[in-house]
Amino acid sequence: MSVAPVLVQDMRMRMRAGSAYLLLTSIILAFGGFTLGTFWAITNVIRPVAIPGGVAPVGAPPQAPPIDRILISQRGPIFLLVMALWAVVIIALIVPAATSGSIAREREMRTLPLILSTPLSALSIVTGKLLASLSYIVLVAATGVPLFTLVAMFGGVAANQLVSVLVVVLVTAFAFAALGVFVSALARNGLLASLVTYSVVLALTLGSYAVYLAASPLSKAVSMKYALYFSPLAAVVSAMTQSNSQLNSIVSQFFREPGTRVAGEWWNLSHYPLWWVTTIAYLVLGVLMLVAASRAINPLRRWI
Repeated sequence: MSVAPVLVQDMRMRMRAGSAYLLLTSIILAFGGFTLGTFWAITNVIRPVAIPGGVAPVGAPPQAPPIDRILISQRGPIFLLVMALWAVVIIALIVPAATSGSIAREREMRTLPLILSTPLSALSIVTGKLLASLSYIVLVAATGVPLFTLVAMFGGVAANQLVSVLVVVLVTAFAFAALGVFVSALARNGLLASLVTYSVVLALTLGSYAVYLAASPLSKAVSMKYALYFSPLAAVVSAMTQSNSQLNSIVSQFFREPGTRVAGEWWNLSHYPLWWVTTIAYLVLGVLMLVAASRAINPLRRWI
């Protein structure tokens, strides 16, 4: 399977237009401004509150640390969490625009039959379109990497937290890109493909989490908690709080991990961390949508 011709052609056409650089610059400025604003808020707003009387009286029962001291000790994880959530929102905004018209545009310009007549297989064409879109998305993400180095100034971020968040963000980008290519393979024009892709992405990213927040406390404990499995935002929070009890106590007001992960019940989703389930499901669905898109554009309806 050779994807190089489609990949090179799409990247040349994408980067030839000035709008690609304008969008890249706008995203860098927006993400950089938000990052610096968050950095300023964490370093200047969160300050410890002095204990009345200086110290606690001798013999007094131990008390839980006040919330302001927990926030100070968790500055690094909080900063990384906010940046990761913002990165997922950026992905949800730019991926549909970058992928939803990849094949529908070829159909509108009547060049899709010409591409299908080449020796390339349908799967190679679809994969090349996906990689071309992901290459631009990775370029956008790479420009924001230096901003994440500000996390090192606070410290307190474990390596497993950083790796798990990175995995969630990358798999989310892949799944949304595969969704855009799949919808583009089915839609008759780029506008319809964009509308459908944005609707599905926003429903997964914000809609599922909004359903969880709008549910009553009883529903959250019984059934609505499973809505979190669809949201990459919840997966990011799960990846950050799975090994950090103090951070979990801060975000428990708007996020609660579904289930208790009881040992032995390997068939139950609650046995695993939420971000494991969401990441694996997004990865599998992304591959399936990629294969389905190749079948959708293949006149002979072959799988390869």
